Amino acid sequence: MKPYLYMIKIKLLLALSYRYEVFITFITQIILLFVSSFFWKAAYKGIDSVAMVNERQMLIYSVISIILGNIFSISVEDSIRQKVRKGNVAVDFLKPVNIFYMYFSEDIGNVVTSVVQQIIPILIVSSLFIVVPAPASAVHFILFLVSVCCSYLIMWLISAIFGLFYFWVIDIGPLGEIKNYMILILSGSFVPVWLFPPIIQKTLVFLPFVYIYQFPISVFIGKTSPMPALTGIAVQAVWILGFGLLFGKIKRHVEKNIMVQGG
Repeated sequence: MKPYLYMIKIKLLLALSYRYEVFITFITQIILLFVSSFFWKAAYKGIDSVAMVNERQMLIYSVISIILGNIFSISVEDSIRQKVRKGNVAVDFLKPVNIFYMYFSEDIGNVVTSVVQQIIPILIVSSLFIVVPAPASAVHFILFLVSVCCSYLIMWLISAIFGLFYFWVIDIGPLGEIKNYMILILSGSFVPVWLFPPIIQKTLVFLPFVYIYQFPISVFIGKTSPMPALTGIAVQAVWILGFGLLFGKIKRHVEKNIMVQGG
């Protein structure tokens, strides 16, 4: 356990050392926050509610979406890609730690860093100038936290599975970026899925993406009540199990047939 906690600590210290990058990232997030709020205020002008969600709830939705975007900053796919390209991934397999637990610890370090550098400032700015991002109730907040943990695991497993493909293909080209944009669009990160045409909404219910952003945020703002929230969390658990089994199967195959490529 200590090696993984040490990786989290190292990741935090490294992030804190790049102050200029932190400042630029923070300014970018604040600009995104205000642009998003102006968009939804304009969209709701003269309208009380859309899909049983009022303007205040939608503003909170956009704030929490930006916060989750910082939490879901996962680097496991990029870490595997770089190590395979450089040809030193075999060194990680020789270390007395689980390589994927190490990658997971690094990403948890990113989460801790984001909380300190981005999320707390975003909450302060939002509360002062846009809207106080308060949950619908204490119960909704607890369910939201559980759901976010499940969402993070789903995102991490998807990224890790894509990362494993680099053991067979040096570069998957734009597929990684396409995957990221698909998740953002189909998960309700930019625009909630409940604003999509009914046929698309019904289709996306059977995919994991909607359970990454929209579901936990809908719990937070109170659009999803506690009982349906528990059902949704159970669905998230099923997706985690499914992706976990797939990841484990591919990982075992990689460990048996690893071939280092690159210089």
